[in-house]
Amino acid sequence: MKTYVLIFFILFALIIVILKLITSPELATAPEVSLDTKRYDTEGPTYQYNDDAYYTQSTSVETNNQELMAFARAFVDVQLYMHKAGNKAHYSITSKIVQKYGLSVESYTKIASRMNKNPDFQNKVQRLINEVN
Repeated sequence: MKTYVLIFFILFALIIVILKLITSPELATAPEVSLDTKRYDTEGPTYQYNDDAYYTQSTSVETNNQELMAFARAFVDVQLYMHKAGNKAHYSITSKIVQKYGLSVESYTKIASRMNKNPDFQNKVQRLINEVN
């Protein structure tokens, strides 16, 4: 049963992310990067993609227990709605369910993404979800 809930949760998170990308009002564009290597740009920070830095940054941000409990409650209600609505489920309704628990869709998605990357965090949230059920 837990495996099915986990698979369903991963699929739900993917649906949320895809819908967010599809319904985003602004176009995604690549950041402008200067090709002039001799000029030093001090106006803004420069970021480079680094796997270790990304992992450290994403796991160093702690989510408080109150927010995790809100996520667990929202997750249970969203899953219930998705199960009842089936193919007729609407993003706007799922986002209202999430917001009813004091979470933004972005924070809900971040917690879901973090669960997919960190098994210990996933177990912690899964315990909270089981408590809510």
